[in-house]
Amino acid sequence: MGVQRVCVLLIGAMLVVAVAPIVGATTLNITLDTTPLTLPPGSSTAPFSVFFQLTDGSGTNDGNNTVTLTNFAFGGGSATPGTTLFGGAVGDLGSSVVLTDNSFLNSFTQGFTPGSTLSFQLQMTTNVDAGGTPDAFAFGILDSTGFPIPTTDPSLADTFLAINIDSQNPTVLTYGTDSSRTNIAISAPSVSLATTPVPEPATLFLVGGGILAGAVRRRSRSDQRQVPQRTA
Repeated sequence: MGVQRVCVLLIGAMLVVAVAPIVGATTLNITLDTTPLTLPPGSSTAPFSVFFQLTDGSGTNDGNNTVTLTNFAFGGGSATPGTTLFGGAVGDLGSSVVLTDNSFLNSFTQGFTPGSTLSFQLQMTTNVDAGGTPDAFAFGILDSTGFPIPTTDPSLADTFLAINIDSQNPTVLTYGTDSSRTNIAISAPSVSLATTPVPEPATLFLVGGGILAGAVRRRSRSDQRQVPQRTA
């Protein structure tokens, strides 16, 4: 392959890398203050369970979105054995939980002993369903009756966290407990964006340029070795 062709191919590859869209996922760090669950009146409604749900907005069970939950920490508490899985839900609080919308309702439930906080990392794809009804993720806490602790969620689903996957940057909604329906006072969870560094276009060109320069030097040395020496 001639050095000119090498240059063309490398430059073409650099341009593709530089202009190609970065298809990724939204990654969030979630922290909920669970201290009120360890004290009266919260402790009187124990045991508690973590509840995650992902619904398929299209109703076609297309499996086009996945929510992965990892890095669970309980602030001195712990997860309890046993899970209840429905639809495209797998995993446990000791490792990771994955929800895929391959059925209309996909849910995960597992008990836990609360400590000072409940925290985890949430990574989700953001593929928008056709038809106007988005896939939706929800997080709540169930009490000993199996019902969620009441929150100010206006949908009456009593979630602490709700995300409608209606764009590449979906809106994250958080709620605290509803004082008119419970005497457990929990504030809305804190949410922060966890980002993974992505090489800047200039960096990509520098890397590609280095590869290109190296290829040219190697080709030049090879050509010099192949030039026949003239004798007197």
